[in-house]
Parts: sequence; structure tokens; C-alpha cells
Amino acid sequence: MSGHLAAGVLVDADVVLVPNPPKRLFAPDLDAEILVFPVDLEPRLAVEAPPIWKWGRFAVGDRGPLAMTAKLGRPSIYSAQIGRADAAALAAEVARADGDLWEALRRQRIIPEGIDQVGPDLLARAGELELAQREPRRADHRFDSLEQLTTGFCVLFCFCEPHGPR
Repeated sequence: MSGHLAAGVLVDADVVLVPNPPKRLFAPDLDAEILVFPVDLEPRLAVEAPPIWKWGRFAVGDRGPLAMTAKLGRPSIYSAQIGRADAAALAAEVARADGDLWEALRRQRIIPEGIDQVGPDLLARAGELELAQREPRRADHRFDSLEQLTTGFCVLFCFCEPHGPR
């Protein structure tokens, strides 16, 4: 299986919240990947694919999960995208929204508008950009002599005038 399974929101430096997760996301053999990226996707802004350390499921009683969390193996470079919530008010709003956590978060204005709208085009662009950003940059340095080349090393490596033992 491949493709976009669900949208989420970065709620802490190393936690992504996935409201209303699809059942497919809980498949034990699923090799899921999280992409963290800004909604205003630009080549200069990093698209992260951090490792997932732990999945968490959140449900009430025997009903299906209302939310899922992905605890990341390292903090994101981006800041959390969720506002302050009043737990009682959010619970009441989830009940009014018939268990739709995304809708409750929107109604309470806890998440930025449109953050849950990750369409196939945006995700494809983010995936392509993330792969391109993984490629190391390459530079071709050409010199007219070996002396110029080693002087170039001195500029890059600072070994011509060492800073002392480390």
C-alpha cells in the first residue's frame, strides 16, 4: 500500500496528531511515513521525514479511535501548529460534531485554517521536494595549479592555521 493516508498537525516539537484516523493507518504491517512540511511549500523550506518512534491510539469506550499520535524520533524544525484548548469545551464540541475531531478543532479555532486540507497534489509536491532535498549538493572546484588547490583546502578545512587540538 502506498499513498496519502491521513493529514495531521504538529502539536509539539516531536508529536503529530492525526484526528479521525482511517482504519488503514492501524494495519500492523503498514510501513507508514510522516512528512512534516509548511502549508506554503517552497523549495527553500525543508520537508522532513522524521522516524516514528511510537504510535498512540485514542478512543472512548469501544468506539473507533478519535485520534492517533505519532511520536517522532527527533524534534521537528517547525513549531507546533495548535493553539490553546480548553479540555471541557473541546470535549463538548467533539460531541456536537458527532465525534469529528477535525471539525471540533476548527470550530474551536485551535488549528490554523486549512491545515487539514492536504490534497494529493500538495502531498505529491511535498514528496518530490523531500526526495530532492535528500540529495547532497555537489560543487565542482577547479584550480589552475596544485598550490591553488591546496590553498582552497585551507579555506575549506582550516588546517593551514589550525585552531589547536580538539
